[in-house]
Amino acid sequence: MSVLASRRKESRLEPIVSSIELHETITELAQRDFGVKDLDQLVRVRYANGIDKYEDFGRYRGLMRIERDKVDQLCFLLTNNLRAANSIYPTSMQEYEKRREYQNFGIVNCEQLVKELQRVVELFNVDINVYERCIKAINREIDLIKRWRQRDNKIKSYLQGNI
Repeated sequence: MSVLASRRKESRLEPIVSSIELHETITELAQRDFGVKDLDQLVRVRYANGIDKYEDFGRYRGLMRIERDKVDQLCFLLTNNLRAANSIYPTSMQEYEKRREYQNFGIVNCEQLVKELQRVVELFNVDINVYERCIKAINREIDLIKRWRQRDNKIKSYLQGNI
């Protein structure tokens, strides 16, 4: 007998699965140049408006590549931190704290992703609405990690009781 999707419980691996989906979503956005329709036109407009002193097309292509690498690295770190946290089943307070530390690093990676996406919007003058799906996915990821930490509080109280 199958269970309706609306009544299914969330998997314990949901934060990891969600981080992989987030990585795919952000990679797709980066492959589409973060929503920049015409990079050369952007450089010309910035020069014409006096924002830049020179029409430096190479600089903006380099910045695009750097931003792609940064968001890809942050997504990679996010998934790795969550996998590391999941690989630890705490049997002592030290293990619990290490697991919690990896979960916290995952939240930090999410916040860094938001910051990098904001930087892309500022650098390339992109419509912020293009990023709505990514920002929602990042906020969902943060929420999933926080719920995971709350579930782990039961383990903490059990471990403190055994000490």
